[in-house]
Amino acid sequence: MPLSGAAQAALAGMPKIGTKGWVFTLGGRTKFGGFAKHKADLDVRMLATLRRTAVERGEEPEGVGLPRWVVHDLRRTARSLMSRAGVSADHAERCLGHVIGGVRGVYDRHAFSREKRDAFEALAAQIERILNPTDNVVALRGKTAG
Repeated sequence: MPLSGAAQAALAGMPKIGTKGWVFTLGGRTKFGGFAKHKADLDVRMLATLRRTAVERGEEPEGVGLPRWVVHDLRRTARSLMSRAGVSADHAERCLGHVIGGVRGVYDRHAFSREKRDAFEALAAQIERILNPTDNVVALRGKTAG
């Protein structure tokens, strides 16, 4: 699966573990698995961070919660952001590893590597705009009211 430049840069900065040079591993001997347990640990840490931030702001930490989410929500969000970026439905579906069915799925054996790479670049650009929005307000010149 092709990766966006942003994903490649993020992975390049991660430490490689074990003799196989894995980034996502448990101790370097096996690939990463057990998402449910690790997600639960992440939720606990995230909730603690949110509550600590609330205390720093002078708010009551007990009122801070973490919305229920599952790992699959990340795939759903990526798919929705690809639609927002104008990625064709077929290419976005292929990025998620979904099979295109019917006659097209039987006869069209093209790998769509360039299209998937472009889709992931569009997704990365959407995420960048969300994380680092630009000011889109322009002051108008002219007569003032009054």
